[in-house]
Amino acid sequence: MQATFHFGDVLLVKKFGISLNTNDIVYIKFPEKDSTAPTTYFFQRLIGLPGDSIAIIDKVVYINGMPIEDTITIKHNYHIKTANAMDSLILARHNLTEGSAISEKNDYSFSLTKFKADSLKRLAVIESIELETEKDNSSDLSCFPYSINYKWNMDNYGKLYIPKKDDVILLDTINIVFYKRLIQDHEKNTLRIKNDSIFINDVLSKRYIVKRNYYFTLGDNRDNANDSRKWGFLPDNYIIGKSIWVIKQTKK
Repeated sequence: MQATFHFGDVLLVKKFGISLNTNDIVYIKFPEKDSTAPTTYFFQRLIGLPGDSIAIIDKVVYINGMPIEDTITIKHNYHIKTANAMDSLILARHNLTEGSAISEKNDYSFSLTKFKADSLKRLAVIESIELETEKDNSSDLSCFPYSINYKWNMDNYGKLYIPKKDDVILLDTINIVFYKRLIQDHEKNTLRIKNDSIFINDVLSKRYIVKRNYYFTLGDNRDNANDSRKWGFLPDNYIIGKSIWVIKQTKK
């Protein structure tokens, strides 16, 4: 969220009586915990609400089939080709801090907002600047649900339905990859799969009734974020509050 918030900014977070909407900035507890590390809290952008369906097609986010427009703070990775090597002075002058050279032939990769990318195109040293995009139908098994049955990656993801409280989910041994953690960890049930059968709390189960609301979040630095594309549904009790005001600190 470095393009959205800056060091020294003061954020006001409302914890109680909040209504949540798409594009809200929320303060959340990180849903993946290493037993040797303390609980981590951070900010992410709320994209999908309970009952929504989300898809990402060539980096464009769709909610219930409709594209949503990126805010000006969203960053993506760009491949930059230059006529000559960019020295430290050029990098500092244009605040190119998130990225580096990727070859000895004047190729670079930097995380940039669209506005920044467009402004760099006007520089004489820049030969080309292109958005880096993973191919459709290409599996990234570090992406939720970590299954070869779903050829999803960070740039082409879904379509994924976000469960809401009281949803009745029909289960099978293919789609259980979406709900295993929800059932076991977030809603505290035992889950066992034997052959083609699913047992929840030792009862043969072909459906599951969801007990709470879930959300889907994305980081504003889209290509370098650890967000719902990596760990899946965010349960409502992991949302601490939402940012309602930012006090920008002025440089002296």
